[in-house]
Amino acid sequence: MEALELLRGMGMQAVALQPLAGGDVGSLAMSINYADTADYVANFHKAQLDSGWQKFYAGAMASGAARQVEASLLTDLDPAFQPATDRPLGVVMATQWRARPGRMEEFVGKVVESAAHVARLGGLSRPLQSVIGAHPMTMMVATTFADLDAYAAYSDALATDSDWQSFWAAAMKDPSADLIRSGLYISMSG
Repeated sequence: MEALELLRGMGMQAVALQPLAGGDVGSLAMSINYADTADYVANFHKAQLDSGWQKFYAGAMASGAARQVEASLLTDLDPAFQPATDRPLGVVMATQWRARPGRMEEFVGKVVESAAHVARLGGLSRPLQSVIGAHPMTMMVATTFADLDAYAAYSDALATDSDWQSFWAAAMKDPSADLIRSGLYISMSG
């Protein structure tokens, strides 16, 4: 939470996330939204020059209380995407997919097609491509909800919605991508 306060104090759009389910349970995640790569670089430089951040980071690394296990850089499939300022980010359901050889375009089409179903059922889908990190050239689909109750309503609706079931059955008949990671995260950011 101290890191979150420092990052936000430098003007960054940071969110601290705790995994509730999936492969990352037992860790903590910090997500920072940047307008573009130039904004990412400018904020990196800002953190390098910020004495409060440098002191915090050096102390955190020396304490041994935690260790960084991953750092990824992802870009939006839709470069014009901006997070909704009126929608709280309470829960994120994230899935990460590796397109099968020669089928990236087909997979992206399915991701775009799925967004209408997701929105109709109460989620907001944000597809991102991993450029740097543990799984480069994969596609992460972050679906956000205001809180756990909204996630539960969405999940229950998804399980019984005939349009979604038809879409999913067709997509899984001959999948264009393999699921490599998934998780459910709750915001600790307040």
